[in-house]
Amino acid sequence: MADSKNSRDKQADDEEERQREREVSEALERDDEDEPELEDEDDRDQDDAELEDEE
Repeated sequence: MADSKNSRDKQADDEEERQREREVSEALERDDEDEPELEDEDDRDQDDAELEDEE
């Protein structure tokens, strides 16, 4: 393909489409994984206090 604005635009569009396809594929692969547990707010406060004690 000759180097022109149209060919550069097409290459960019093709790359964006490939990226979207990769993202969809990865999302489908992760679909059966469990979500990570959220920390309780009390646990976060305790972690913050421990960090302050270390300083």
